[in-house]
Amino acid sequence: MASEWGRAATDEELKQSVPTLHVYDHCPFCVRARMIFGLKKIPFKLNFLMNDDVVTPTRMTGKKVLPILELEGAAMSESLDIVAKIDAIGAPILAKAAERKDIDQWLTDNKELIRKVTRPRDARALFPEFATKAARAMWVKNHQLSGTSFEAAFMASEEYLKQLNSKLEKLAEMIHGDTVNEGGVSYDDITLWPNLRRLTIAKGVLWPEKLRKYLLYMEDLCDVPILEVMAI
Repeated sequence: MASEWGRAATDEELKQSVPTLHVYDHCPFCVRARMIFGLKKIPFKLNFLMNDDVVTPTRMTGKKVLPILELEGAAMSESLDIVAKIDAIGAPILAKAAERKDIDQWLTDNKELIRKVTRPRDARALFPEFATKAARAMWVKNHQLSGTSFEAAFMASEEYLKQLNSKLEKLAEMIHGDTVNEGGVSYDDITLWPNLRRLTIAKGVLWPEKLRKYLLYMEDLCDVPILEVMAI
C-alpha cells in the first residue's frame, strides 16, 4: 500500500464537505457527540480546541461552550441536540431513553466522588486542550473541588478509589450487557458511557467484569478511545 505521507488530496477529496465537531477530550458532554459519529460511521473532522480559546466558540455560538457542531454552514451546541441531529441522518439507530432513574440516581449520588477522583488527574493529564500552561491554568481555576484541593484529593486517592470501586459493583448490576438496556444502543448509553470513560484516567479503578466488557464494547463501537494509556 502506498504511503499517505506527502501525497496531495484528489480533486474528489477536496470537494468533499464533512461536519466539524469541536470538543475537549476530557469533557463527557463532548464525548456524547463523538459517540454518535462512530455509531453511525459518518466521516467528520474532530477538532480539539484549547481550553483558554474563548474567541472561537464565541464566534460560532455567542459564548464559550463545547461541543459545537459545524454542519452545512451552521453551528449548534448542546450535546444531545447534536446527537439527535446526526442520528437523523439516514435511518436513526438510537433507542429512546428508558427513564433509568436507578442509573440517574447513581450518577447524582456519586457526582462529587467522581470529581474527586478525576479532576486532580485531569489537571495533570496530557489532554490536547491543556497543551499550554495558560490553557491548563484556566481549567484548574474554573474547576476547583468543593471542600478540598486537587492536591489533597489526589493524596486521598486510596480512600476515594476504595469508595468508587464499591459503587461500581452496584452500577454493574444495573447494566443489561453490551448496552445499558436490552434492545441495543440507546440514549442511556450516550449519557452513561462518557462518565465511565472519564474514570479510565485513574489508575486503581477496579472494573467489575460486566462493566469492563461494556466499557470496551462501546469504545470499539463508537470509535472513541478510553484513557487508560495515560491513566494517572
